[in-house]
Amino acid sequence: MLDWITANPGWAGFAIFVLAFLESLVIIGFLLPGIFILFGVGAMVGLGVTGMLPIWVGGTLGAIAGDLVSYWVGYRYQQRLKTMWPFSRYPGMLLRAGEFFRKHGAKSVVIGRFIGPLRPVVPATAGMMGMSARRFAAVSIPACVLWTPAYLVPGMVFGASLEVASDYAGRLALVLALAVGIVWLALWLFRMLYEISAVYSARWLRRAIRWSRRHPVLGRIAGPILDPSQPEVLSVSMLGLLLVVALWGFVLLMFLAPFGPEPGARDLAVMGWAQTLRNDITDPFMVGISQLSRWWVLLPTSVATLLWLMGAQRIDAAAHWLVAMAGGLVLQALMALSLRATPMIQAVENEHVYIPSAHLTLATVVLGFFSVMVAKELKRQHRKWPYLAATVLLTLLLFARVYLGLDWLSGALAGFVLGLAWTAIVGMAYRARAKRHFQGGVVAAIFYGTLVLTLAWQVQQNLAPGLESVRVTLPEMTLSNSGWWDEEWAELPIDRTRSRSMASRRFNFQLVGDLEELVAPLEAAGWQYAEADDWRWFLRALNPEANKSTLPLTGKNYLGHRETLVLRLPVRADDQQLVLRLWDSGADLEPGGDTVWLGQFHREDLVKRLWLFSYWKAGLPEPRDIERLQSTLSGDWRFRQVRQDLWLVRSK
Repeated sequence: MLDWITANPGWAGFAIFVLAFLESLVIIGFLLPGIFILFGVGAMVGLGVTGMLPIWVGGTLGAIAGDLVSYWVGYRYQQRLKTMWPFSRYPGMLLRAGEFFRKHGAKSVVIGRFIGPLRPVVPATAGMMGMSARRFAAVSIPACVLWTPAYLVPGMVFGASLEVASDYAGRLALVLALAVGIVWLALWLFRMLYEISAVYSARWLRRAIRWSRRHPVLGRIAGPILDPSQPEVLSVSMLGLLLVVALWGFVLLMFLAPFGPEPGARDLAVMGWAQTLRNDITDPFMVGISQLSRWWVLLPTSVATLLWLMGAQRIDAAAHWLVAMAGGLVLQALMALSLRATPMIQAVENEHVYIPSAHLTLATVVLGFFSVMVAKELKRQHRKWPYLAATVLLTLLLFARVYLGLDWLSGALAGFVLGLAWTAIVGMAYRARAKRHFQGGVVAAIFYGTLVLTLAWQVQQNLAPGLESVRVTLPEMTLSNSGWWDEEWAELPIDRTRSRSMASRRFNFQLVGDLEELVAPLEAAGWQYAEADDWRWFLRALNPEANKSTLPLTGKNYLGHRETLVLRLPVRADDQQLVLRLWDSGADLEPGGDTVWLGQFHREDLVKRLWLFSYWKAGLPEPRDIERLQSTLSGDWRFRQVRQDLWLVRSK
């Protein structure tokens, strides 16, 4: 449907009328994802595909018509509605709607319009319970007028933001989307499993414990550990189940990605995509997150926690904490001696075997076992929070290390599951033996406080050298001077990024020559160096009256490298300019050693979206723009068109 609206924007209002009408109908409304479609249509409005007014009018009229039909159905059939499908099979739907209506009265019509599960049933309930048609219309119509923009505006903001992101910061947008999506998925899985275990684990585990204790072989092992009289028997059993799952996951990784001298195809594919996502805005954040796996963060945090436990005379807890940390260090050392090197170190042929994924093992043990230990001391409704915090931190750490090339994906996952297995082993022992309680809030403040302070310290110390160490190296290549001009130009990349980011995706020329000699005639013709942008660009973009003097161009990346040169030439008032960008390709010509520069030459227009912000949108140059550039450089530079969208330029 969204594709059809894109192809037929003139019919968008009618299409949204039909959608809103069906989405508001009793019964049918349950089957349509109207909210998502309205969000998508709002994104189209933000992208400028269609206008806001016809969508608003169509959505409002459709919602009003649907509500009135649903009201008539309820008024016409009254209590017989309960005998119709699906209410006959799911009577709770009408029962809950009736209770909601009795509690809130006319306000329920307004509230129900904005709550998906209630929207198709509240109007029918109002009719079934005898609300007058005039009173229903008096509250339903204003709600419908407000409902359409309420779901369109978020999509409009998203669409306008997406256009900015795809044109200027496609990699940044994709990295943020991936990070948020992966963290959300990890939290969703954890909460789902936690809630299921909280509801059903007691019954299941008690049955499993009784069975295992009666088993002739397992009873010898489970008997002393899974004593039903112990208060922590369920926690010990859950940790045992976690141990089995972690070991099974590690064995599965051994089959899917055997650790040999060379990485597997999946690891190479993930690393290839990670390199195309690299950009100078995201890299510092990822380097900062990766500091979480450094010894100078994890060890001081562990020592501070150990000292507090010993000072509070919680010897059992301190002993298990010490065993957990020592075991994590042993696992780290064993992995460093057995598994293959990391992508970044392998790329530079470092002789030392060093496995950062082993650091992920230690981070998992520190964060995981602390969660197991402190959750025991919290109230039942608060026990999930340490686990949620550990889930977020470990997920971000794993993502950052793979993104930066510090780990292969399989190595990072292996380090995580091994750390999880050791956490489960020590956690079982601790939960079975620890008797004395301690102040969970105090030790949590010490643990997380030390973690934050040491992390900030390490970020300050290692951000600059860390960025330099993980900098993506450009693909080195040597071409012949004549060969590049004739046909070897085809060996160089044609895309700046894999993301399909409109006109700003492709390089449209390659250049060989001294950049100072290039800049001199361009400056004489009115070209100017573009102002460097920074994070304040987002604030300056919020000016609806922006122009070329107040809103700078945003930088673009090629393999995580910013442009070496950016020049601009105003061509029309304050809302249009020609822009020339150059990147080092990594290729040199022999003889002479001249660098081959990859370039983009675009006409950029000032675009204003939603009366909120402005930005420069890149578009393909017109033929007259190419002629203008040629005439400016005609004295000392040669041009050759090798494809419809690619020019070669070299000094004479």
